[in-house]
Amino acid sequence: MLTPNWLKIAVISLVASLAGFSSAQAQRHGTEPIVTTGSPAGLVKKIEPEYPMGFVIHGAKGRGRFRLTINAKSGLVDEVKIVKSTGYSDLNKLAVKALLQWQFKPGTPSPVEVPVEFDIQGGNRILH
Repeated sequence: MLTPNWLKIAVISLVASLAGFSSAQAQRHGTEPIVTTGSPAGLVKKIEPEYPMGFVIHGAKGRGRFRLTINAKSGLVDEVKIVKSTGYSDLNKLAVKALLQWQFKPGTPSPVEVPVEFDIQGGNRILH
């Protein structure tokens, strides 16, 4: 039996609307993702980690510490090691990705430890 075109369109529309539902739901509840990072001495370029709404909706938050090895000549970050996990490997990866883009004044003492916190402000979480 062939599926009518109107049914295919209805299913596609439903899937598309559900994709935007979680973001709209978070906004209605006043949920706001907040990322806080330290600002060590010598920092000249700071990129904040991404905090995708999908993580916020599911309540993924945490606080970690990361050790940055800084190239003395260029001031670029050569390596980032996780000293204390945020509790979520995906949040750790987002933090490392951002921290690798940081830049310090050449000659900045290395290594440097940086706290990174992913937090959720506001909202009414209903637990079932």
